[in-house]
Amino acid sequence: MRVRIILTTVPVVLLLWLGIGAYLLQKHHAGLDGAAQGARNLTQAFEENIRRTTEAIDTTIRAARVARAHDPGHFDLAAWERDSGLTRQLTLQLSLVDHTGDIIVSNLDKMTGKRISIADREHFRVPRVTEADELFISDPVLGRISGRWSVQFVRKLVDARGAFDGIIVASLDPAFLSRFYTSLDVGQGALLLLGRNGVVRSVAPETVTKLGTNLSETGLMTGASAAAHGTVRMIGTTDGIERTFSWRRIDPYGLIVVVGLSSVDALTDYRRDMKFCVAIGLGLTLLTVLVSAALARRRRDVMQSREMLRAAVENISQGLLVVDAQRRVPVLNARAAELLALPLHLASPGIGFDALLEWQIQAGEFEGKEAAPVRNLVHAGGIEHGTSVYHRTTRNGTVLEIRTKVLETGLAVRTFTDITEQEQTARVLADARDAAEAAARARTEFLAVMSHEIRTPLNGVIGVAGLLEDMELGSAQRDYVRLIRQSGDHLLVLINDILDFSRLEAAGVELDSVDFDPRALMQDVVDIFLVQANTKGLHLSAVAGDTVPAAVTGDSGRLRQILLNLIGNAVKFTDQGWISVTISQEAACEPRPHEPDDEGRVKLLFSVADSGIGIIPEAVERMFQEFTQMDGSISRRFGGSGLGLSICRRLVELMGGRITVESQPGAGSTFHFDVTLKSTGEIPAADAAMNVEAQTDPGLRILLAEDNPTNRLVALSLLQRLGHDTTAVGNGAEAIDALAFGGYDLILMDVMMPEMDGLTATRKIRVTERPEARIVIVGLTAGSSKESLNACLDAGMDAVTTKPVTLARLQAAIAEGLRIAGQRPVAEVSDATTPRLRELTEMLGEDAVAEIVSTFAADTQIHLTTMRDAAERGDTTTIYRSAHSVAGAARNVGVDALAECASALEQTVGSLSATRIKAEIAAMQENLDVALQGMGIGRPSAAGQSAIV
Repeated sequence: MRVRIILTTVPVVLLLWLGIGAYLLQKHHAGLDGAAQGARNLTQAFEENIRRTTEAIDTTIRAARVARAHDPGHFDLAAWERDSGLTRQLTLQLSLVDHTGDIIVSNLDKMTGKRISIADREHFRVPRVTEADELFISDPVLGRISGRWSVQFVRKLVDARGAFDGIIVASLDPAFLSRFYTSLDVGQGALLLLGRNGVVRSVAPETVTKLGTNLSETGLMTGASAAAHGTVRMIGTTDGIERTFSWRRIDPYGLIVVVGLSSVDALTDYRRDMKFCVAIGLGLTLLTVLVSAALARRRRDVMQSREMLRAAVENISQGLLVVDAQRRVPVLNARAAELLALPLHLASPGIGFDALLEWQIQAGEFEGKEAAPVRNLVHAGGIEHGTSVYHRTTRNGTVLEIRTKVLETGLAVRTFTDITEQEQTARVLADARDAAEAAARARTEFLAVMSHEIRTPLNGVIGVAGLLEDMELGSAQRDYVRLIRQSGDHLLVLINDILDFSRLEAAGVELDSVDFDPRALMQDVVDIFLVQANTKGLHLSAVAGDTVPAAVTGDSGRLRQILLNLIGNAVKFTDQGWISVTISQEAACEPRPHEPDDEGRVKLLFSVADSGIGIIPEAVERMFQEFTQMDGSISRRFGGSGLGLSICRRLVELMGGRITVESQPGAGSTFHFDVTLKSTGEIPAADAAMNVEAQTDPGLRILLAEDNPTNRLVALSLLQRLGHDTTAVGNGAEAIDALAFGGYDLILMDVMMPEMDGLTATRKIRVTERPEARIVIVGLTAGSSKESLNACLDAGMDAVTTKPVTLARLQAAIAEGLRIAGQRPVAEVSDATTPRLRELTEMLGEDAVAEIVSTFAADTQIHLTTMRDAAERGDTTTIYRSAHSVAGAARNVGVDALAECASALEQTVGSLSATRIKAEIAAMQENLDVALQGMGIGRPSAAGQSAIV
């Protein structure tokens, strides 16, 4: 009986624990693989950090050496360090050592009256006998001045004859690595900086190993000696913790950066699952033993249970196939044979797996492009170590998900699942999604086209009505014109509401960030409605709390739109009584995680109350829904699209707030909303539109490009009223031809025109014009979306205004274009002796400065070429790095215009279009050429050398 129980129980328990073991093994491998990948990622970032630090230290050493070479006898290291500013970002000890090994001077104060020699130190002996001028990085040494451990960065000094004249040493505290370590969340991980000799230069935390420990005999250094980067798992020499270490060599500095992640941390999930699986396994094992004992006592029950199990395997919806270590198939259920369409002689357990594969290959199961990976798997033997999952389509069109799990014993369990219906459903859903997205795009495109098509004639209607209002008309004619103008304005409001709602619904609205005074903004909006309120006999007031800041940062335009809508509704629905607008500040908001603590945020609370008709309770609940009004009589009596409050709600939510309403029929309504903004702590400058007359000079010669006759007449009349001399053409090509005759101060360019549109014309003008004769271009567009406006600016326009064009809007756009053009940095040929170059000449001498300028010219030209190539590839990372390098170098030689251009590109490259990036690079080239011309240096040749003019 006991033998029978054992023979019955062992296979079942074995399979159970093999399954548990396979799962846990997969979890174990996944944990260690994750640690290895994490270590590799961190090592790459660590390498970049160490490389930048080393390059910065070497730059400091080289600069100090050049400064000393100018006047070795009077070189003041402390003064040079203070004036150069090169060590501000580094915490270094700088020392000069003569040819005998005595320390001449150090930027520490501990040398007074002492003679300290380092002739016996390796970092003195090696540079003394080395012919090449190389940066030497020492093992950690105990400083004889500071008394602290440090890593020495050394370059040798030579006298006028080229003989060894000592060294210049920069000492770096090995603890600098701790700052980088503390910024990472690596648990029991470790960071090490090693030399090629295996000596530890720096380590964090210090419990991992001792500073100066030689790891050359470890597997880590064995791997690092053979490959530039790699991964190894080993136990810490001091703390005994097993870690997965990833290394990367930093050539040519002879350094190796290492990041280790703890295996204990990596296997946290594995240990948790192991406890759970062991508990389950023990429970199942006990259950299996009990069942086996019962089966042994009741053979009839055993046979019955076996039949039931066989029936279950044969009738499950999945096909099941098991391959043993001898590549036989002990398990093959009917569902697997059905899904694989196996012939009768292969449709039973016990067949050879290779015979089954051979039949499938001969039957053409793995033909076709999409089956190539499966065919390769089959030719390799059909089974891979681990777990593999793939999909394939059989000859009869059935889509199968085939999942294989290979156990350590060589037993492979393969399941076949019919996912044809799921695949069809997925395709249907994908088609439905694509159709919905296409419909959304079509709606957006339709609205954009209709916006242009409606705004263009509407521009003419409103513009001509405005011109007629200024003429001498009879009372009846003036009333007719006023009705035309009011109807056009009303239609424009409806169009704007629909477009705003469409963009908000499609998440196409991005908030601007400008400084403004919220109290002044509220007062400006209230002033707009004063005449209308007075005409109805209403008392309109505005009150701001004492704590409301004088300046905040946010989207003032969208906040103005909300107030205009709410106050406009209050005036519209109030026939007598009062309207009150208030603003107050709630307690200061907590800073958001990605923003500095000193940039406080404030929540402003707005209320618009009136004594109007009020709102019935059932209408309040749907007040902020789209196309909703209280009842049909409201639309007939007051008009409107029913979108205003919906737009307000979405804009308020975009600004991090919410809007509510309190109302009783006949007792008025009060709308409350809040927005979260940044407090600037400064009084914002006056809005440019308030000073248009002070910024725009009359008498400009303007070229107008507009194809629509009505719009052309309106624009000509408005420009004439502003005192400008205007010439009109019908498209972009005619504008380019007219510009060839010269004499224009500004181009007013419509965007959509026949033959050649305004964007194309602007690009052609910008490519062909000379920098010093750059003309101001102001765009006219019927599209009001941010994408439309950005397209105008990307094409090279200085400013843009939307249709319909009004006198104030046109005047503001011209002023803005002139202001932007006036702020653009333009390089001018000037005396080469900039203040910075004069300062460098006094410090280093003319020969050294001449070498610096020549190097600057060649290096900058190389960076510009690199940026052009990167722009073609869309590689913004390379552009960012090159722009950063050019900005720093330009500031060092005093070419401020180039430095400003490079710095601006560095800060904004991630958000610019490819066209704008290329334009900014061209501007940088222009500034470089002009600066070099002023210095008497031509553009560097392809070899990187400059030609003297």
